[in-house]
Amino acid sequence: MAFDVVIVGGGIMGSSAAYHLLATDPTLSVAVLERDPTYRFASTALTDGNVRIQFNLEENIRISRYTMQVLETFADEMETPAFRPEPAPRHEGNLFLVDEAGREAAMSGLATQRSLGCRVEWLDADAIAAAFPALTTAGLVGGTFGPDDGRVDANAMLRGYRLKAISLGAEYLALEATGIITASGRVTGVTTPTDTIGAGAVLVAAGAWTPGLLTPLGIDLPVIPVMRTVYVVGSTVATAGLPSWFLPSGAYALPEGARTWAMAWSRDTDPIGFDFTPAGHHRFEDVLWPELADHVPAFDALRVESSWAGLYDVNTLDGNAIVGEWPGIAGLHVAVGFSGHGFQQGPAVGRYLAEEIRGASHALDLSRFGPQRVIDGVPVLEHAGRII
Repeated sequence: MAFDVVIVGGGIMGSSAAYHLLATDPTLSVAVLERDPTYRFASTALTDGNVRIQFNLEENIRISRYTMQVLETFADEMETPAFRPEPAPRHEGNLFLVDEAGREAAMSGLATQRSLGCRVEWLDADAIAAAFPALTTAGLVGGTFGPDDGRVDANAMLRGYRLKAISLGAEYLALEATGIITASGRVTGVTTPTDTIGAGAVLVAAGAWTPGLLTPLGIDLPVIPVMRTVYVVGSTVATAGLPSWFLPSGAYALPEGARTWAMAWSRDTDPIGFDFTPAGHHRFEDVLWPELADHVPAFDALRVESSWAGLYDVNTLDGNAIVGEWPGIAGLHVAVGFSGHGFQQGPAVGRYLAEEIRGASHALDLSRFGPQRVIDGVPVLEHAGRII
């Protein structure tokens, strides 16, 4: 069994790439290996679905702008006789609160965003207090507000890309990739527990499991599996008309239901590994809750209704994606290290990788995120003071 392209990982990255490959060249044979077709532990399925324009690097901003464009017509373009995906974007906006230490980074990002035509504004502390009375602005100098930011149904987008790719000819195989085969400086296939699958090109987009597949090839990725717990919390604070709030510390609260919020805070102490057991409620009560209540006094009365845990594939070099063909191994392409913002980058990164595999010109140049910087140990930082 052999294919022109084998994609390891059928999440948003792999499925987007499969779709873009076949949408532009229907003569290709494409296989997607997904060991868990239920996507029970896939990061795409466990994301909170936030999509934001507010980044500092131009490439990250352009990636998000493309995703927002895709969302406008996604249901129509990905519709198949069996399924019409409805991502249901909610543009409640993201408000990144800023203290004095973060002012310079916020202003730098704001200037870049505006230079690219993004709708983002600076609100000083008085303007925030007037617009969102639930917030207290003590210790804050202001915040950046992107009214086009918001949340989408990640599973609808994943199913949309997956089923559209299948309708175009992609074969999704419920198989685990156990290794990558190379010969004479190029990739030749993928091994599974029962077989070997030949390939002209291989894309490894297996999230936090990617390093384990590449280590035997002598590729040392600075990527670790970090478990993040999200709490679904009931409160007295109605979500209507309120944005998603991101505190300077990185703690955040996203509107979930009429009076329900999704709350989380990624910390350096988060567990590393593949145990998907959510952190206990004590972590919310002792760590996250006090941080949020300091800025939203009405959050002094909260009730944790549920929680879940999902993986970040954290790039410890610089927190940004590692995307592209691996130097020295022709035909081996990677997409990993998104560090928590991979879902929203799936449309643009999948298109970029499909272009690269086909040898086509790029609609959006993402070479800055290429693997060579990992080999050289040269980080491409979003900004030390900006939330990733």
